Order: sequence, then structure tokens, then C-alpha cells
Amino acid sequence: MNIFVCPKCGYGNINELSLCVVMHRVTEWEPSGSPKEFGEPEVDWESEMPYDSLGLPHRAPKVTLECCRCGEQFEKPKPAESARRIA
Repeated sequence: MNIFVCPKCGYGNINELSLCVVMHRVTEWEPSGSPKEFGEPEVDWESEMPYDSLGLPHRAPKVTLECCRCGEQFEKPKPAESARRIA
């Protein structure tokens, strides 16, 4: 039983979204020095998101949740009705 649900539609299956660094090895270059072709993408599980390179202040990202039914993204789920009655 889910004690928290989507605040928009009330569905109980919720995913947590996270940021990760995906590396794309350059396999071919343009004469100008720009990447032209890439190898298979690979997740770098040991890196943190390079916030400085995005121009953002270095801070931890907020937790973002997403409903599996309606796709709504939110930071806080709402308590399920049955959980409210038990508490």
C-alpha cells in the first residue's frame, strides 16, 4: 500500500528523477575542431553533475518526483487518503 500519492491525480506509483553525467566519446571530428560523430553513450556513475559548467551555483539538486500515470513532476507527494485515516 502506498502512503503517498501524486498530488495531481492521486496515483501511487511514483518515480524519483535524478541527474547523471552521460559521456559520449568523440569518434570523428569536424575540420573546425567540433565533434562530428560519437560512440555509444555511457553513464559516469562516479561523477557529479558539473553544475559549474552550466553556469549554475554549485548546489545539490532538489528531489524531483514524477507520477507514472499522468507525468506530473513535483517535490512533495500528498498523503494517501487511507494513510490519513490510520494516522
